[in-house]
Formats: sequence, C-alpha cells, structure tokens
Amino acid sequence: MRAGPIVSLGLSVLVGIAAVVFGRSWINSEAEASRPEITSIAEPVAEVALTKIYVANANIRRGDELTLDSLRLADWPADYVPLGAITDPSSLINPDGSQPFSLGTIVPGEPVLLNKLSSQRVGDTLAQLIEPGYRAISVEVDDATGVAGFVLPDHRVDVHSFRDLTGDFSNERVLRGDLILSNIRVLAIDQSFEEGQDGARLARTVTLQVTPEQANLVGIAVQAGTIGLALRRADDETEAEIATPKPRPSRTPKTSRPARPAFANIRVIAGEQEATVSAPKAASTAQTGN
Repeated sequence: MRAGPIVSLGLSVLVGIAAVVFGRSWINSEAEASRPEITSIAEPVAEVALTKIYVANANIRRGDELTLDSLRLADWPADYVPLGAITDPSSLINPDGSQPFSLGTIVPGEPVLLNKLSSQRVGDTLAQLIEPGYRAISVEVDDATGVAGFVLPDHRVDVHSFRDLTGDFSNERVLRGDLILSNIRVLAIDQSFEEGQDGARLARTVTLQVTPEQANLVGIAVQAGTIGLALRRADDETEAEIATPKPRPSRTPKTSRPARPAFANIRVIAGEQEATVSAPKAASTAQTGN
C-alpha cells in the first residue's frame, strides 16, 4: 500500500481539527469583546441611629416578678422607641427597693413598658388592670355586634351606636349609625381578662376601658339603641373621626284639618216627580237658662 494517501488523509484531519479550534477561539474572543462591561456601584446605606431598651428575655406571665435575669438590653431604632420603654435599669426597682410585677403577658423580644408594670403583685381582679384615670364599663354583644367572638382581651375596637328614629321625622323607617368612640382597649370578655388568647370566643358581654366622659356616652348609647364593636388591627393607632352629637330636631306639629260639614239627604216630592238632594246639616246648639 502506498504511504502517500495515508499521509494526505492524516494532514487533512489535522488541518480540520486546527480550523475548528481556531474558529471556536475566535468566536469566544469576539463574544467577550462585544459583551457590555458591567460596573457595580454600591450606593451608600443610611446609618440608622440605635438605642438600647429592655426587652423580655423569656416569656413573662401576668403576675410574674421582673428581674434583670428575665430581661436583656436590645438595640432598637431610636426613632421607633415605644412610649414607656425602659432604658434605665433604675426604673425596674420600686421605691421600696422591691421588683415590679407584670400586668400582662410579655413575649420574648417584646419591649417592656412602664404601663405594663405594677409595684404590687397582680391578683385575679379586673380592677388592677385598669390604667389610672380610666374606668371599666361592660356592654352586651351578640355574634354580629361582637365581631363573631374575635374580640379578645387587650384588643382595640371602635364603638358604634345604632338608633331607630322611625316616627321622629316621617312615617318612613329611619336608621342612624354613629361612631362614638375610637381605639378603645378591651379589658375582658364575659368574666375572662386573660391576655394572649387565640381564636374566637363567643361572649355575651365585653368590658371596655374608657374615661368617665366616655362611660356616659356609652351608657346613653345603650339606652338609646344598640352598641356595635369594630375590631382594629393590632398596629393601627389612628384615631377615627367621631361624630359630633347634634340636638334632635323638634317635631313639626301636625295641623288639624277642619272638620267637614255633615250632609243630609232630603227627599223632595213635587207632584208625580221625586228627587233626592244633599244639604248641609245645621249646627245644633243647646241653650240653657236659669
């Protein structure tokens, strides 16, 4: 067999392989050259001012004594520190040197607030949960007016008044609804005032924390009609616009219509002709003399 054809075939294969390698290298270099250069620019992040406040280090139940072991200092955005947050450990000591007690449940990581602490051990009485300057008042509710049982202790609600004014202005039925209180704290449902309850609990009464003036409004609304509660979001602190009481307009006296004169039918006969005519009756007067 001649060696010439074999050498020619080998050279052809080598040239083909070299062409493929060169072509692939050229394509890759062109692709890299045409790819846009991406420059990463890191924007400066605004520094958030932090402060340290005391938060719960473990689950604290109502009536538990607060100690430094049950709390810890945590960084908190300075612009969003809750009202009443504790930053000074001296606030955790009563004037007599004793430790304060928790008025409610505080979960781990939750800020400890002064209005949730008491200098005396909390017993099982509702009066100890009422904040200074407030009163507790109960209203009757049902499935509809009580938000189907989803209103629980320590929730916030708006209070609405519904009245039936039918007959005050016209013969048509007239109903009126007003928002009388906004962002009101729920103290208890029926005879339960334990915080941290889940789900729904159908109740017949709901106890609200109100000011003395608000207690008067609720009492009047209960006597005048029906009370309804509207549940608020846990983080909703906005104050809804409350209706300004307006004096009830006086009724327009009904004017009496003049009495229609009485008529009598008179039969008139003239010969063989007969007719019946109607004539007003004369007013009868009675005169008496001595």
